[in-house]
Amino acid sequence: MIESTQKRENWVALGNRVPWRVMHWLLRNWPSGYQLLRYGTRNVNSPEHWDAAWARHGKDGFRATGAAPELRRRILEVVPPNSTVLDVGCGVGETMILLRDANHCVCFGLDIANSAVSAVLEKGMQAKTAVLPEIPYPDQTFDAVVCTETIEHVTDANGTIRSIARVLKPGGVLVLSVPDGSVDEEDSHVHRFTAARLREMLSRTLPVERIETIPPEADDVFPSLFAVARRGRGGATTPTT
Repeated sequence: MIESTQKRENWVALGNRVPWRVMHWLLRNWPSGYQLLRYGTRNVNSPEHWDAAWARHGKDGFRATGAAPELRRRILEVVPPNSTVLDVGCGVGETMILLRDANHCVCFGLDIANSAVSAVLEKGMQAKTAVLPEIPYPDQTFDAVVCTETIEHVTDANGTIRSIARVLKPGGVLVLSVPDGSVDEEDSHVHRFTAARLREMLSRTLPVERIETIPPEADDVFPSLFAVARRGRGGATTPTT
């Protein structure tokens, strides 16, 4: 532990000597390298990081005020009523509540933070704690998987999409959103997804139906990319190369 702490401190000390223009280039183009020099780790998105985040934001979550109405509308439009749904990166269950109340879905959650999962359980829904790409649910369980503003935080994004495809039923739909990487500069993100990069990643595993841009809905929010992909009705996924 002491050695690990010392290594982190050494990386941060090195980062403090790097010119700010170089650090900004890393932030935009190699975010895991930026995090290593800024925080001493290639991915700050640990369970502890997110437990602290939810302690700041509370059990009502980031979107308790009803923010992101266009994203919410599109999710409700794509996810079929009465579906069995998994929310990957569910947080404290805002999207789960939306789908349960508006589309009468049966919702399950998955999150890295124990505090978030506890909040979902307190609201009467089911959720599990795991670190992606692990998804501890059986194969072909869900009619739909929702993954909003999550995959950009995950080191193994490709493995996560493969895990999502595994738990989708044949014909099941993935609804996914990420910040538009052409303008995103959030320093906790380890990926910057342009529309082309997002399509390329998803299509390795699932046929992509569409990718659209959702304009920013507040001055401090970047535009999002909204993607819909679907597992083949025969149960097949796209071969991974």
